[in-house]
Amino acid sequence: MAMKQCANGHLYDDSKSAACPYCSGESAIGKTIPLGNPAAGGNAVQFNATEALGHIPTVANSPDMSVTVAPKDQPKDQMVTTFLDSAKNSEIKPVRGWLVVIEGEKLGMDFRIHTGKNTIGRSKNNDVCFDFDSGVSKENNVSIIYDDRNNMFFIQSGEGKNNVYINNQILLDARQINDNDIIEIGSTKLVFRSLCNATFNY
Repeated sequence: MAMKQCANGHLYDDSKSAACPYCSGESAIGKTIPLGNPAAGGNAVQFNATEALGHIPTVANSPDMSVTVAPKDQPKDQMVTTFLDSAKNSEIKPVRGWLVVIEGEKLGMDFRIHTGKNTIGRSKNNDVCFDFDSGVSKENNVSIIYDDRNNMFFIQSGEGKNNVYINNQILLDARQINDNDIIEIGSTKLVFRSLCNATFNY
C-alpha cells in the first residue's frame, strides 16, 4: 500500500484516492474522527474537512474527544449530536416532606414525599417502596398526600389488608398529619417531617 502525505500532513492511500480524501471531505462525511495528532487524523482532519466544504462537526463528549462530520445539506436540527443526561433531563419532582425510619430493619432510612398522592407498599410500583418489610401490603398499603393548594399533608388507608397506626391510633379514615407524627406500618416505625409548612414553602 502506497501512502502519500498531503500539504496539510494527512496520510492517505494514493492508489485509492487521486487527492487527499480528508481535505476534500470524501472520507470524513458521516464518520467519527478522533481529535489529536494531525498525522493520525486529528485536528487538521477535522478542520480541513469541515471548513473546506462547509461540513459541520458535531462533538461527542467522550474520553477520546471524537467528532462526527455531517453533510452541509443535512437539516440543521439533525446536525447536532445530543447526549441525554438522565439527571438533567429527568422530570424534577420537588420534595415536600420526608418519612424517616426510627424503628425497624432500615433504621435511619428516609423516603421523600412529593406533591399529590404518594403510595406506600412492598412493590416497586409504589412511590415509596417498602420491599424490606413483609408486614406491608404489596400495593398501596397506605398513602401520604400533599395538598399543594392548602399546603397540608394527609394520610389515607389504601388497598392493603395490614393495619396502619398514627401516634398509636389505628388509621381508619383520611386524616391530616403534622411534623413529628409517628406512623407504624408492618414492623417499621417512621417519623413524619415536612419541608413545606407554615414557615416555608416554594
